[in-house]
Amino acid sequence: MINTYNIMKHFLLTCLLLLGFSGFVFAQENIVVTGIVTDTNKEPMIGVNVSVADMPGLGAITDINGKYSLKTPPYHKIVFSYIGYEKLEVLVKEQRVVNVVMQESSATSIDEVVITGTGIQKNLRSRGLLQMLM
Repeated sequence: MINTYNIMKHFLLTCLLLLGFSGFVFAQENIVVTGIVTDTNKEPMIGVNVSVADMPGLGAITDINGKYSLKTPPYHKIVFSYIGYEKLEVLVKEQRVVNVVMQESSATSIDEVVITGTGIQKNLRSRGLLQMLM
């Protein structure tokens, strides 16, 4: 009986170890993607947001030369966005360098402006409290 228990215990332990190591084999490693972001005049763009689609918190910003470096899993989309320019999405497969050219946005005006008066209401309330206290 004890022999059967030990054999079964070793068998289950071996199965669990093999199952655990198989996860490392199928896991995809992150790749480092670098590149330069320019505008249509081939000027480097400073401060462009570079992020991985559907992965919040994973991103970078271009430096003064328009360069960026980003770790991402392969086969994900990289999103480039900048105020006044069209958002650009690029699918990264196995490439390590992705250079992009940002196009100016066709929308040049704001449709609506909403002004709220919450700041004014707070000031009126604080003045009313001060007058009551005096």
